[in-house]
Amino acid sequence: MAVDPISFNKLLKKTDDIYEAVVVSSKRAKQILQDRIVKQMIDENDELAEEGILSEPVSREIPNFDKEEKVTSLALDEFLDGDIDWEKSEENIEH
Repeated sequence: MAVDPISFNKLLKKTDDIYEAVVVSSKRAKQILQDRIVKQMIDENDELAEEGILSEPVSREIPNFDKEEKVTSLALDEFLDGDIDWEKSEENIEH
């Protein structure tokens, strides 16, 4: 799955700062990836608990994240759809 190009105009309709759009989207992409990892770990722990200590080892499949939609695509879609809420922090910078 390739990431489709997105027009800057679409991003600028949501915010007047393109860098803000990049930061918000990238933080959301990290959250989505973290959720996937945690979910995978929970699933593996459940399988281990069901197997028991003395059961024979079961061959494990390595997860193929290539088949899942890319986290950057998901995050950008959420950003463009207005599904991400964020607060713009104002930092006082003295010159």
